[in-house]
Amino acid sequence: MRERQFKILQQQAYDHIKNGILDQSFQYDQIYSESKLSLEIGISRTPVRDAVHRLYQEGLIDIIPNKGFILHKITNTEMMENQEIRSAIEGYCSRQAAISNSSGPVRNLLTAMEASLDKQQEIYESTSDVFQFTAEDQHFHFLLVTYNNNETFLDIYNQCIYKTKRLASYSLKSEGRMLHTLHEHRDIYQAIREGNPQQAYDAVILHMQAPLSVYMQNSGLEPCE
Repeated sequence: MRERQFKILQQQAYDHIKNGILDQSFQYDQIYSESKLSLEIGISRTPVRDAVHRLYQEGLIDIIPNKGFILHKITNTEMMENQEIRSAIEGYCSRQAAISNSSGPVRNLLTAMEASLDKQQEIYESTSDVFQFTAEDQHFHFLLVTYNNNETFLDIYNQCIYKTKRLASYSLKSEGRMLHTLHEHRDIYQAIREGNPQQAYDAVILHMQAPLSVYMQNSGLEPCE
């Protein structure tokens, strides 16, 4: 019973910190104390410490001995590797979806993707809000990865979310990138809908390269800040 309760507290601490990182409540170059976070969450320090070590292993934070932790600054190499992992997973998923485009799961996928595309179009035309578009962008890609229920893909993909969100929010600020992203998403959707595996795969790879190119062109800047 105690072990189960401890795991619940661990997860609570992990979710609290990770959500703060993803929604950018946590800031770069600021040291965060495990003691202060445990008080903020309302739990003991031990599950917070375990959550911190888990986030360190996932590459989201760097631990400062006897002080706490800071957000990990993403390097050029890490960003490139992140896109390579996503390309492998999403490229495969899009190809398989196009092959099985008449199946029930893929028909459901296409319906959900179309709804997401409509939402992206609405955001672009109404506010062009980067935060809102980034969230819907991630939702679109998550649909593609989750439709075939491959738990291993999901585990790996979830480790990419932080870097993916940072890259998207960075690149979408560039002039014209939001509209190009929308067109690239439509190309992926259309290739799957038409049952063209190679075109679906190529559309994903092109889409993965585009924001990375924006980032690398400005690599003299601090990554994704």
